[in-house]
Amino acid sequence: MMTAEDEALREHASTVSLTDENDGRLTVNISDAVSELETVKFTIQTKTALMSFSQRQMSVIRCHEEFIWLHDMLSENPEYAGYIIPPAPPKPDFEIARDKLTRVTAAENTMTEEEYKKLRKELESDYLALFKKTVAMHEIYLLRIAAHTKLREDSNFRVFLEYSKDLKVRSKNKKELIGGFFKSMTKNVDEALLSGQKDKDEFFIEKKQFLEDYHSRIVQTTKKSEALSAATNSLSVDYMQVAGCLALLSTRDPSVQRFMAQGAISFETFQKLQKRISTDEDLKLTDLFRYYQRETQAAKALLYRRGRTLADKEIAEGKLEQAQKKFKDIPTAEAYLEDCKIRFESISEMAKTELETFKQRRIETYRKHLVDMSELQIRHSQSIITELEKSLELLKDL
Repeated sequence: MMTAEDEALREHASTVSLTDENDGRLTVNISDAVSELETVKFTIQTKTALMSFSQRQMSVIRCHEEFIWLHDMLSENPEYAGYIIPPAPPKPDFEIARDKLTRVTAAENTMTEEEYKKLRKELESDYLALFKKTVAMHEIYLLRIAAHTKLREDSNFRVFLEYSKDLKVRSKNKKELIGGFFKSMTKNVDEALLSGQKDKDEFFIEKKQFLEDYHSRIVQTTKKSEALSAATNSLSVDYMQVAGCLALLSTRDPSVQRFMAQGAISFETFQKLQKRISTDEDLKLTDLFRYYQRETQAAKALLYRRGRTLADKEIAEGKLEQAQKKFKDIPTAEAYLEDCKIRFESISEMAKTELETFKQRRIETYRKHLVDMSELQIRHSQSIITELEKSLELLKDL
C-alpha cells in the first residue's frame, strides 16, 4: 500500500522547477525519503562525468543536519566569498501535523466511522503536502550547487554525495548557537556601519539599491501569497462543513434524503478540488516567493562581503599613508594594500557575474512558475465546471 511519503515522492518532481543552467555533467535527485520521529532521511542519487569524483554513480542517505553542515562549509570558505551561496533548505517540521493526527486518533470513539475517515484523510493530505514540500526544498538546494561550476567542485560537496556512511554531523550545542547569535549581531552592526560607504562602481550601487527594494517587496508578496493560500484552504474547510450538514439533514428528513445526500457528495468533491487548488498555490507561488526571499538575502550577503573587502582596502590605504609619513613599515603596508586590492578586485569580478546570473535565473524561474500556475488554474476551473454540470444533472434526475 502506498504511504503518504510514497505519494509525495511520486509527485514532488513537479514542484522542483527552479530554473538553472546545468551542463548535465552532474545530476542529483532525491529518490526516496523517510520521515522519522525527529528527522527526515533523504536518499540522494548522483550521476556524474566530472573527473573530481571517484565514482560515476552514487547513492547516499543524508539527514537535514548534514545539509546544514554542507551549507556552513560553503558559507565559511573564503574562496567562495564572491559567489551567491545557495540558501540552506528550511528545517522539516511535522510536529503540528503529527499532533493533529494523534488527537484525531485519540478522539476516534467520539466520531462516526465516516467522520473519522474523512478527517483522517484530510490530515493525511496536509501531511502529504508538507512532506512533498520538504523533499522539494532539499532537492532544490542540491540542484543549485550541482549547477554551479565552482561550488560543485567543492571537496565537502563531493564528500556529501560520495561518502556512503553517516557524516556524524550533530546539531549545534547551546554554546555554538550563542556564538552564532553574537556573530550575526556583529555582522548586522558591521552592515550598518558600511551602509554609508561610498562606492564608485555604478553597477554595484544600482544592484544594492535594487536588492534592498526587491527584498522588501518580496517579503510583502510572500505574506500576501500566504494569505491567499490560507483563504483558499479556508474555503475548502467550509465546503467540508456544508457537506457534513447536508449529510446530517439527509438522515433527519426522509422527504429530501436523496437530494441532500447527493448535495453532500457534490460538496465533498468540491472540497477536494479546492484543497488541491490551495496546495498548488502554496507550492507553485508561496514556496517560490519564500525561496527567493532567502536567495535575495544571500545576494545581499554577497554585497556585504564585497563591501567588507572595499573597507579593508580603504583601511590599508590609510595605513600606507601613515607608514609613508613616519617612514616606517612601508613595505609591510604596501604588501597588505596589494593583498586587499587583489581580494577586492577578485570578489568584484565574481560578484558581477553572479548577480547577472541571479537576475537571469530569477526571471526564467518566475516565468515558468507563473505559466505552470496559470495552466493549473485553468485545469482546476475546468474540473470544477465539469463537477458542477455533473452534480446539476444528478440533482435534476432525483
